[in-house]
Amino acid sequence: MESIHFTLTQDACILCEACIHDCPSRIIRMVEGFPGILAEDEASCIRCQHCLAVCPTGAISILGLNPSDSLPLGDKPEIDPDALGRFVRGRRTVRQYRPESVDRAVMERLLADTAHAPTGGNTCDLTLTVIDNRPRLVTLLDQVIVAVERALQSGAALPEFMADAVRQYREAQRDDLFRGAPHLLIASAGEKAYCGDADVVIALSYFEFLAHARGLGTMWCDFLKFIFDAVPGTAALFGIPTDRPYRAMVFGHPAVRYARTVQRDHAAQVVYG
Repeated sequence: MESIHFTLTQDACILCEACIHDCPSRIIRMVEGFPGILAEDEASCIRCQHCLAVCPTGAISILGLNPSDSLPLGDKPEIDPDALGRFVRGRRTVRQYRPESVDRAVMERLLADTAHAPTGGNTCDLTLTVIDNRPRLVTLLDQVIVAVERALQSGAALPEFMADAVRQYREAQRDDLFRGAPHLLIASAGEKAYCGDADVVIALSYFEFLAHARGLGTMWCDFLKFIFDAVPGTAALFGIPTDRPYRAMVFGHPAVRYARTVQRDHAAQVVYG
């Protein structure tokens, strides 16, 4: 197994033992008077980088990463809780999009931030597949519609909403699948992800709020997953293996603006145990 390259700058270490107490695997211990990881314990490291993040003086490097390249964090949250609550309440599923693409630099920043979403056991075994332009998405949409049509013609028992989507596309050129969005993001979990079902949902949930923070709209595209599950071969059009968990989301510049939040404070049942 490759070394995790845990290194400590002794002159910078204040012996606070924060890294020892915060290590999820409990493999950091005092070695010759300073925090360290024994070679036989390295295989238990989950590569969470908590030791690098928690060290107040930046004395720890791991996985070849320099703490000076991390973003500094203050003692208090940078986001006002009330403002964040209003932001969450104001999030809406967007089903109307402008045709222009999202700037590539913005898209890459969104995906880089999304890569920080938590995964079960910190496996970080996710693939983010992006269809990054509307013409390509329109081509895929047409291919999906053709595949659903053929399945219906062969007598496949598909849900009525799929048949209706085909009719609307053919008769009214209405896109009920991607809603005219210019981009599609599919998060899929790899073989090492033992919480893959949760990992893909968490990743897209993070992406959704990050996108909305930049003025973009998103829509969970479970319709596409239903088609993948019901019509063999459609997932292959997008290069997605269906034997592992995955979820899809469209995004782009919204063609609609919401003036206020909805009212659903009591929509969820709350039970105190």
